[in-house]
Amino acid sequence: MTEPRIDVHDFGEMRPYNDAELKQAILRMIEDPLLIKMMKWVYPGLRKTEILDMFLEVQNVQQFQEEISAPAVKVITQMTTSGVTFTNESEIEPDKAYLFISNHRDIILDSALLNVSLIERGIPSTEIAIGDNLLKLPIIRDVVRCNKNFIVSRDVNAKEMLHYSQRLSNYIRHTITEKNTSIWIAQREGRSKDGDDRTATGLLKMFALSSKLPPEDALEELNIRPMCVSYEFDPCDLLKTNELLHVKTFGKYEKKPGEDFHSMVIGLTGHKGKINICVGRPMNEAFEKMRAINNKNEKFRILSEAIDDEMHRIFHLWPNNFIAYDLLHGGREYKDQYSNIQRIAFANYIRGHILKLSFSRKKLGLPAENLNSSAREILLQMYANPVINMRNQKHTANQHLILTTE
Repeated sequence: MTEPRIDVHDFGEMRPYNDAELKQAILRMIEDPLLIKMMKWVYPGLRKTEILDMFLEVQNVQQFQEEISAPAVKVITQMTTSGVTFTNESEIEPDKAYLFISNHRDIILDSALLNVSLIERGIPSTEIAIGDNLLKLPIIRDVVRCNKNFIVSRDVNAKEMLHYSQRLSNYIRHTITEKNTSIWIAQREGRSKDGDDRTATGLLKMFALSSKLPPEDALEELNIRPMCVSYEFDPCDLLKTNELLHVKTFGKYEKKPGEDFHSMVIGLTGHKGKINICVGRPMNEAFEKMRAINNKNEKFRILSEAIDDEMHRIFHLWPNNFIAYDLLHGGREYKDQYSNIQRIAFANYIRGHILKLSFSRKKLGLPAENLNSSAREILLQMYANPVINMRNQKHTANQHLILTTE
């Protein structure tokens, strides 16, 4: 085994800033013109001196979250959504730390919306996992580390990956079991592009690296809770469609410099319609199933599928999801879930997106052949997949019920 390039118990480079480090980070941030530009978008009525004073008055991380980041997210939701709801919050005990494994649709908002919802209810906020590929700008790195984000290393080679994974696993277990602080992490690397939310078994294996216990016991200690963020509209759906079209046409998609930052901005500023956040149930039944078998890979598969089933159960389906399913399949199976006006409006929304892609085809490097039909199918599939997953989840639950009652 190669010698570790890093100390797997040294979290200094990856952890969020503590209160003592906050002041220097703020002094660096206020020197960057991008900070004022970002804050001016959120608070157009504030002068530069007022923005600087707002930052300089902050003394600790909790104050940074409660007086800067949470109010900013609230303003963004007021400007770009039709309202945010939080269901099943009674499942969360304020004095208990959880590992929230979440679906991932938006780079910033998925976790930010959960934290704002928790803060509003007097529940401690979570620490948030964020990939270092999103932190190319020093100010973005400072902002997220001030806001209880910890950094996940993405740009490492295969030899080093085990050591970085070990350190990440150690940090997550330390944060939950010793600091008694909850963590938010996406169910897989990268956002879901096609609306099909699936948990990577590799993620679950990483969680277990930090314990010598059997996988089910190591993971049960982390208080895993699936959670879902459901957007009525995905403001990045056109960007995701372009990416999926490239993969379908050329077999791959190469991101351009600054593309992740552009996606962050579109995700924050674009219209999202209604949003729902829902926390799922504990995974006790899955852990019991894991104990009954010996194959390690099978254990992780069982838990992965249980997390997915719970996510698909609690995903809040909007009229758009049902309309997309019916349009994709050329029927009206779910006509009682939406009005004719909603159906026409969403169909026009899809047509508008296809037109935008058509106009930008040459610039995007896409072929004309079958572009419209492929783009339509990808867009509809993106919004229909949560309905398909709900149907499959119900079928699985019914099969389980039949087996247990026989």
